[in-house]
Amino acid sequence: MAIGAGFSSKTVWKKEGEQGSYGTPVECGADDQAPLITEDLGREIEKELDNTIRHKAGYGGSDITGKLVSGPMTLEAVYRGIESIIVSALGFSNYSASPETVAAGVYKHTFEPAENLHTESWQAGDGILAGDGYLAGDNKVRRGTLCIDKSVSIWEFASAMIEGITIKGDAKGVKVELDLVPYDLDRASAVNTSSAAWSTPNDDWPSILFQDLVLWIDDYSDSVALTSADAVGISEFEIKLENNLKIEKDSLSGLYVAEPRRDGKRLITGSFTFPRYENDAFLDDLDAQNPMMAMLKFTGSQIGATGYYKTFWVWLSTIRFDEVKAPVGGAGLIPVTHTFTAEIPAAVPAGFPTQATKEMIVQVQNDLSTNPLI
Repeated sequence: MAIGAGFSSKTVWKKEGEQGSYGTPVECGADDQAPLITEDLGREIEKELDNTIRHKAGYGGSDITGKLVSGPMTLEAVYRGIESIIVSALGFSNYSASPETVAAGVYKHTFEPAENLHTESWQAGDGILAGDGYLAGDNKVRRGTLCIDKSVSIWEFASAMIEGITIKGDAKGVKVELDLVPYDLDRASAVNTSSAAWSTPNDDWPSILFQDLVLWIDDYSDSVALTSADAVGISEFEIKLENNLKIEKDSLSGLYVAEPRRDGKRLITGSFTFPRYENDAFLDDLDAQNPMMAMLKFTGSQIGATGYYKTFWVWLSTIRFDEVKAPVGGAGLIPVTHTFTAEIPAAVPAGFPTQATKEMIVQVQNDLSTNPLI
C-alpha cells in the first residue's frame, strides 16, 4: 500500500491554454515540474445547517452550499522553470516583444502587472503582429493546472489563479510564496493520471541564490540612472504583490467559485533589512516621503557557452518608505528594517526597462525561447 511522503512527492504546473475554458484542467508533462518546497492546499466544504425546529436540541443535518479550494505554496526561486507562474501572477508579457532575443540561445522575458487577471482577449496594443501565430479566439489566460503526486493519489487543482505572490530571501535562500485559488480539486482525474512523464526543464533547476543578489537604490529620477555607487548590502528582503481577487460563487458556477476577478487595486509592498545601523539616510527619506527607485538583480551561471548569464531582475519604479525600525534586541549590532509601498511612477525611471510604467517589472534571462503567456 502506498504511503504519502514529501520526499517522494512530485509537483507540476502548466498554464492553461489560450482557448481553454475556466475549470477545465490540462494535461501536465515534460518540463512542467515545479520546485516545490511546501504546500498546504485543501478542500473546504461550506454547509448550511438545518435550522428547522424539530423538538430537539441538535442539528438534524446540513446541505452543501459550496466546495472551495485554496491555500499557500512555497517554491524554490529558480532561473528557469517558474516563468509561467510569474506571468500568471503579474498578468502580462508582450505577445511579440517578449522574449527578446539577446543572442543565439539567450532570451530575456519581461513580465508586467496587468489591469485584470481574468480571461481576456488579446488586443492590438498587446504586441500582436502578422505571422506571430495568433489565432482567432486566443485569449490571455492567467491560470494553470497544478498537480501533486502524493503517492496515494494525484491531487489535481484545475484553473488555479494566483491571489498573491511573494519573493523573499535571506542567507538561507530565495523563495517564491504563492496564495492560490483553484477552481476545484480532483483526486481521480481522467486528465492527469500518471506523473511518469513529469520532468524538470533542462534536467534540473538552476537555483537563485541570495549571494547572487545586488541591490541598487536611490532617489527616483527619470534622468539619472542607478549605478553601482547606489549598491547597498542587505541581509533580508521581501516583495509582495496582492492581486485583490474577488472569490465568490454565482448561480452559474453553482458549488464552485466563478472565475475570480480583480475587486480593487493591486498592492505591491516590501521590505529591506540592513544588518547594521550605520546612517540615517533612509530614515530621512521616510520622514520626507521622498520617492525612491530600486533594482534587485540576481546573476547565476553562464547559459551554455554563450557568454551570457542566467539573470533575474525585479525593478521597483517608485517606492516610498512606510516604516523604519531599528530595534535594540540586546548587546549585539542593531539591524534596520525598511518597509515600503510601490507606486506607479511619474515617468519611466532612467535606466529602467521601457515597460516600467507600472509599480514593478520582473525580467528573466535564460534559454527559454517562448513566451509563457502564449
